[in-house]
Amino acid sequence: KHGINAEYGGAPPGGYGHPSGPPGGYGGPGYNPQQYRQPAPGPDLAQIFQSVDKDRSGYISANELQSALSNGTWQPFNPETVRLMISMFDKDGNGTINYQEFGNLWKYINDWQNTFRYYDRDNSGSIDQNELQTAVTHSVTGYHLNSMGC
Repeated sequence: KHGINAEYGGAPPGGYGHPSGPPGGYGGPGYNPQQYRQPAPGPDLAQIFQSVDKDRSGYISANELQSALSNGTWQPFNPETVRLMISMFDKDGNGTINYQEFGNLWKYINDWQNTFRYYDRDNSGSIDQNELQTAVTHSVTGYHLNSMGC
């Protein structure tokens, strides 16, 4: 099955953080914004931060973040991807993320996961041609995506 793995995303979408829909402006017919407002049950953010911050410095480095992330294939995230994630949320520019910056990263990752799950209608873990067409059609109004020969 051809598809796009959930590991990859883009730069923070314009309008990120606004309640208008999931990241990237997605949210066509059937989109329910309420489903993205409730955090998933589980350990609280402070516990997660402490478990990732292995050296107990109060900051998470790219190496610490990389060892904590899973992309579904049991392979480590690309180091450059992890550095990019850190730099996107490292507001003080020290090359690491503190608890508040981690909270923003955590929300960003969860928003993208929810967006991916929304368009992965068959729950296969990949976005197939039809699911991609739906996602692109909903994100780019006024354009029609022709059939792709995958």
